[in-house]
Amino acid sequence: MKFNTIRIEGSILSSDILDKIEQGELGGQLSKDFGFDPSVKVKDEIVKAWADAQDLWRIFKRHQSDVTEGATGTSETRKFWMLPLLSLLGYDLDLSKAENVNGKTYAVSHRAKNLDGYPVHIMGFNDSLDKKREDSGPRMSPHALVQEYLNLTEHLYAVVTNGISLRLLRDASRLIKLSFIEFDLQAMMEEEQYADFAVLYRLLHASRMPVKMDAGAESLIEKYHQDALDSGSRIRDGLSAAVKYSIEALGNCFLKHPANTVLQAACANKTMTGDIYYKSLLRLIYRLLFLMVIEERDLIYPKNADRKKRDIYYSFYSLARLRKLCEKNYLEEDKYDDHWIGLKNTFRLFESEERGRHLDIKPLAGDLFGYDSIGILADCSLDNQTLLGCLKNLSVFVHPKTGQKVRVNYAALNTEEFGSVYEGLLEYAPQILTEDGRFRFVFAQGSERSATGTHYTPDELCQPLIRHSLDYVIADKLKETDKEKALLSIRVCDVAAGSGHILLNAARRIGFDLARVRTGEDQPSPAAYRGGIRDAIKNCIYGVDKNPLAVELCKVSLWLEAHVPGEPLNFLDYHIKCGDSIVGLAHQNELLNGIAEEAFKKVTGDDPDVVKRLAKRNREERNARTQLPLDFKQTVTTGLKDIAAWLNQLSAMPEATPDEVLAKQKEYAKLAAGPVWWRLKNLADIATAQFFLPKTVENENKIITDAQYQQYLAGGQMIGQGVAAALATAQNRRFFHWFLEFPDVFMDGGFDCILGNPPFLGNRKLKGTFGEAFLEWVKYCYAPAGAIELVGYFFRRIFTLTKNGGFQALIATNTIAQGDAREGGLDVILAQGGSINFAVRSMKWPGLAAVEVSLVNIYKGKWTRHFVLDNKSVGQITAYLDDSEAVGNPYPLLQNADKSFQGSIALGKGFVLEPQEAARLIEKNPKNKEVLFPYLNGEDLNTNPDQSASRWVINFFDWPEEKCRNEYPDCYDIVERLVKPERQRTDENGNYVLRKPLPEKWWIYADKRPKLYRTINLLKCVLVVARVGKYQAFVLSPCNKVFHEKVVVTAYDRYKELSILNSEFHQCWGRKYSSTLGGMLTVNYSPSECFETFPFPQNKLSEIESALEMIGEKYHNHRQQLMINMQLGLTKTYNQFHNKQLAVIPEGLSESEIEKKYGKETLNLRRHLSRMANACSVSEAVAGIFELRRLHKEMDETVLKAYGWTDINLAHDFHEVEYLPENDRIRYTIAPAARREVLKRLLELNHKIHAQEMEAEKQSTPTTKPRKSKKQKGNDTQSSIF
Repeated sequence: MKFNTIRIEGSILSSDILDKIEQGELGGQLSKDFGFDPSVKVKDEIVKAWADAQDLWRIFKRHQSDVTEGATGTSETRKFWMLPLLSLLGYDLDLSKAENVNGKTYAVSHRAKNLDGYPVHIMGFNDSLDKKREDSGPRMSPHALVQEYLNLTEHLYAVVTNGISLRLLRDASRLIKLSFIEFDLQAMMEEEQYADFAVLYRLLHASRMPVKMDAGAESLIEKYHQDALDSGSRIRDGLSAAVKYSIEALGNCFLKHPANTVLQAACANKTMTGDIYYKSLLRLIYRLLFLMVIEERDLIYPKNADRKKRDIYYSFYSLARLRKLCEKNYLEEDKYDDHWIGLKNTFRLFESEERGRHLDIKPLAGDLFGYDSIGILADCSLDNQTLLGCLKNLSVFVHPKTGQKVRVNYAALNTEEFGSVYEGLLEYAPQILTEDGRFRFVFAQGSERSATGTHYTPDELCQPLIRHSLDYVIADKLKETDKEKALLSIRVCDVAAGSGHILLNAARRIGFDLARVRTGEDQPSPAAYRGGIRDAIKNCIYGVDKNPLAVELCKVSLWLEAHVPGEPLNFLDYHIKCGDSIVGLAHQNELLNGIAEEAFKKVTGDDPDVVKRLAKRNREERNARTQLPLDFKQTVTTGLKDIAAWLNQLSAMPEATPDEVLAKQKEYAKLAAGPVWWRLKNLADIATAQFFLPKTVENENKIITDAQYQQYLAGGQMIGQGVAAALATAQNRRFFHWFLEFPDVFMDGGFDCILGNPPFLGNRKLKGTFGEAFLEWVKYCYAPAGAIELVGYFFRRIFTLTKNGGFQALIATNTIAQGDAREGGLDVILAQGGSINFAVRSMKWPGLAAVEVSLVNIYKGKWTRHFVLDNKSVGQITAYLDDSEAVGNPYPLLQNADKSFQGSIALGKGFVLEPQEAARLIEKNPKNKEVLFPYLNGEDLNTNPDQSASRWVINFFDWPEEKCRNEYPDCYDIVERLVKPERQRTDENGNYVLRKPLPEKWWIYADKRPKLYRTINLLKCVLVVARVGKYQAFVLSPCNKVFHEKVVVTAYDRYKELSILNSEFHQCWGRKYSSTLGGMLTVNYSPSECFETFPFPQNKLSEIESALEMIGEKYHNHRQQLMINMQLGLTKTYNQFHNKQLAVIPEGLSESEIEKKYGKETLNLRRHLSRMANACSVSEAVAGIFELRRLHKEMDETVLKAYGWTDINLAHDFHEVEYLPENDRIRYTIAPAARREVLKRLLELNHKIHAQEMEAEKQSTPTTKPRKSKKQKGNDTQSSIF
């Protein structure tokens, strides 16, 4: 920045805004804007003020010398300098009394009478703005006092000064770091920096400030602040696109430059791959971004640096100089490369002590600024046009509203916003192509982001996690005697670190309290805060990510946040690592597990005979074990303790110079190559690799089984093909063994807090994304979890990594508390002693990602403090992320077995016909009617007013092909033509894609559901419900059809069961025990989870059954007729059922008036009915809905009597249902308290019935049909087709 006496901290303003203020390019710089007469020139007023200020400074200097030693000089500072200076700037100041806010006193010295008490705090010239007085005065530093006062009051801005420096502060209550602009008044006056004074005048004049306390948003200073933030929007909205363009442009221009023959030769002989080249390009971009940020934050030099050398740097070497040049198109010449040569000279200033010492620049060194950091690019040439073009792309953007060019404000860039780079670049895969003998660098479309469900984590999600986990850890540490040592002992990790955003927030949180402890200030100074963050990163922060790109960017983000002028970059290699967090061993005792039997389950590509032989051998060897092969504690534990001690010594090594950082790096490399560490890593790799090595004839000799492993464990030499294959697999798969990578942490019990946003990926995508071997590993490692969502495995792994009394605070998909994901994740964790202390059931992901997420914090131990669910205090939180009193899961009940089914899975669009085509086929040959049926799907049930099937389907049952071909040739021809090619698709090796027998028996449904149709064979109608939908409303439907897989069929044909299943009792049960799709609004109804576990009333009294039958018939018939009358489907009918504003609409109202008074749903109903020729009137529809509500209430009360729970007040009304999305939570239903009580009693009844059934089984003869186990539930689960 060119203004030597002005310093910007945080995002309050940008250097670009200061430039525009100086040049008068921003609004508010006219005479009238300052309150001057139009004939008066602002420049003339500034000149006069400058002359007066110089006089005032000279007078003040004389009075300074009269102040006795040890005095603060407050009176002199105020009387002779600051009050008259601020008067020149238009402030009418009065002394102010101390103000009490929230029980604390804030003694702000002055208020501006002409600005509604605008706060101005003037201290003495011997006072520090960042330290409180040692002997007397306020309880905190001047800066901290004013900042905290702003944060607690309606004032948006304030001034604090000691006469030597002056700071403009802004409310920072919603910011994550300090934000102010500082003017060095002493340097400004004594060095006669008139240009800086002119900026001060134009920026701090009273006319810039809020006229009223609550009118900050309308002030000019706030407008400048918002402009500064807006100029940084390119970073937030498009940095990844700018980086992508720059990488491609640089990559191609390096390749085509005639002087870069060495690079071209490396590409030709394939030693330069796309990935290697990309890494060098990316580090070059990171260097540029890093320097841009620290330049704009004025962090190149310490505050007391030689100003002449500082000016030389900014004038001749800085990125700021090149960024200004890039705006001048005539300098973009492709014939010259002098700007690249100059930029490399700038880089060298930060690479070595020798180069930088002439300008007092301390080298940064490390991975980013080491001599070989950018690889071969350091010796390449690059033309001016490309370099300046890339810098322009990174520096300037066109404002979307005004069309004006705006310079990017890197000073205001929150470091974590580099996450947008990480997220964006995951879309691409780098490649070097050869075209016509020339090389070209391209980004091919990648799949990593979509495959791993990776998203940059917004701050709105990070802060609640930290508040309910790390804050507790910090609070407990602050109770210890040595608070600084206690804080530095905290260990925080993110196991899917990405760009480091969450870790940055954690480092700031620890660093802030560390700075407070060190300074004794409630609001520590920026320098103390930055030092605290640096030490927190050095000592407390750990991160792992599978993507090397993420690891690089995470380090850059942490370096930026922790950078202190004059100090090198932290050594982070032993804390920030690359690896797969969930593939590998967590703890040292897992080495004793040996080679697991599950490693020899056949997966695609394995030879079945080889698998069989290896599995048999491994099983026999495991059974033949007699005792542990070594003194485990002595050999392993002692070795790990030594490594941990070494790491603790390493952590204590200084990092104040590049040589010290290099020494630390060498020491760490020595540790990683040590025999103890290397031996343990080989053992862990071998144990894990057996899951991933292909079991083929060629590989059989490379597979290590348990006996060989036990020999290695006992001290045997690890050599041979098997070891080599295991280590190669480990490197390729990036196995991560936690107890080895962070032994210092695990010798102390684990991490205090693990924060994170693990990747989201559904269970059905795991095999296709990571392979069958991965699936077998996680099913083994995280048993009893089967194939659950990826985030569930992270939850399980993280719980094992957390110490007792520690926290895990994670973002997950909102299905984490549902179905198999809950059973394999949260249920297991709670059973192992975890407690959920904070959760948000479901919230929309801030920004563009179309994801609904949950926030879940788990304490490892019994939680005795506050539980917070959806921002409300509750008594407990269950694995379902609710606060229900009854704890436990429901059991499948024998009395419900074989009564509820998922419909048929045809697997072939060619089976399905339009009704007209089916009619034509029947007309052509009446025999075709034997294989043609209406085909009822879930959409038909939910959208058709008469709930009839909209399509027909060909059904050949399980008949042989010959019968189908000979007896139904027309239908057979359709299926052969349309289904057979789809079923018999092959992969690149010519193998069928689908599993047997789907390709071979292509004319038969993938899953015919024979038990379903046998069960309902004698029934005329059945109860059905759409498997997926907003509402789960059961209807009676005739059996003369094929039911689609999206329909759940229950083998009941009576209205009494319809009453129970449509009641709020079953609706609440189904909602709780189902999973959801696309947010919490759409339910995926599961027969096994919802129906088979549901405890029906056990009261068989005839009057009860008769009452249920009667109300069920009334309800069903009324609803059926109402839907036809309104010409509305089931979903839209229930939208009106739950429409609180539904009413008869008076005549004469416009649509806007109707929507305002009666809501959008009511307007939608009116519009619909007016369009439909055969529909009823609005008043008839409203009356019908009201009657449906009355019947529903009566039905619920009848079911309540059937259960015998008449002491529960159902309290039907419009209630807010907390588990639904925030924008659609109102339902006509039973009260929340009633719902909780009903669910509690239903679960208790389920357990009671289950216990009775188990006791009856014990008493039964051996010939009794065995109880259906949990794993036999399968009616609702689509069979794997691959």
